[in-house]
Amino acid sequence: MRSLVNELPRSDNVLFVFYDFETTQDTRLTDSSTVHIPNLVSILHFDTVCEKNPDIDADSVRCGRRKHAFWVDPVGDLLT
Repeated sequence: MRSLVNELPRSDNVLFVFYDFETTQDTRLTDSSTVHIPNLVSILHFDTVCEKNPDIDADSVRCGRRKHAFWVDPVGDLLT
């Protein structure tokens, strides 16, 4: 049995995903509140190999296309 030590886990299989929802608040729910309706979802993802490439528009062999933007049906396209 191996003893417990403070070791970092292997990070070569980690995928980092960053996202941002842009919303409008034009629809009133009540007199004092509005509904946030997404009109843009942006996503950037990379792994430990891709993060060394500063050009996020360049496709990665391992990750493929790393930057995505969804406009038409932002939440539905994100989930698809």
